[in-house]
Amino acid sequence: RPYCCMGSTASRTKEPTVDMSSDFGDLVIGVAGTGMMASAHAFRHSQIGIPVFIGSRDAAKGQKLAASIGGKCEGGTQGEMIEKANFIILGIPSKALISFIDTHRNAIIGKGKMFVDLSVTFSRFGSPAVQPPTQSDGPNWRGPYFDYVNYMKDRLNDPTATFVKAWHNLYYKSIAKNKVQPVECAGDAAAKAVAMKILTAEGWEPLDCGGIEDVPKVETGFHPRRWRHPRHIEYNGPNHP
Repeated sequence: RPYCCMGSTASRTKEPTVDMSSDFGDLVIGVAGTGMMASAHAFRHSQIGIPVFIGSRDAAKGQKLAASIGGKCEGGTQGEMIEKANFIILGIPSKALISFIDTHRNAIIGKGKMFVDLSVTFSRFGSPAVQPPTQSDGPNWRGPYFDYVNYMKDRLNDPTATFVKAWHNLYYKSIAKNKVQPVECAGDAAAKAVAMKILTAEGWEPLDCGGIEDVPKVETGFHPRRWRHPRHIEYNGPNHP
């Protein structure tokens, strides 16, 4: 069940919402999915007054989750979410990312959408079955890829869209309960700036780890490309993925 609909602190006692929406202009956060991680993000970001729209393949699930969160949170289909939101958190399984991009391509292209990738496919729980394709699967394939951000950016091939890797190394309960800590971020400038601004507003410590070409080094795990920000090591110790 969605996290904020379970018997948790977040659901039993609603936090007082601090409306910081005026600091974010016309930002609308979209959350793709209704699972535990997606639910945690929808709940957390709604607590600072930013409009949130939850998009699900089943509109009723998105609406039910939004109703349980309240405030400026709405729910519906993924298509409705893409239409209304400009900063989209991809809280769906990594294997669904390709179909998400392909299905909604026409609604995304040229609209300046920003995307957050939460996948951890190169961690000890990952495998080639859930990682980006290792062989060409279309005209824009420029692999091999060691992260989904660069793969999705190439597959979409939209110069107005920007991507960031952030929040990916956090447990969903940490997000829901706002257990603030350093957070590594890497990606395109526009999406990264918004992610870091949201994190700062919520009390977290965003760590700028570079551009989109640097995303593979902050992919969760103990793979040979992994580089840890010094502050990440200071806070989590050397054995944290």
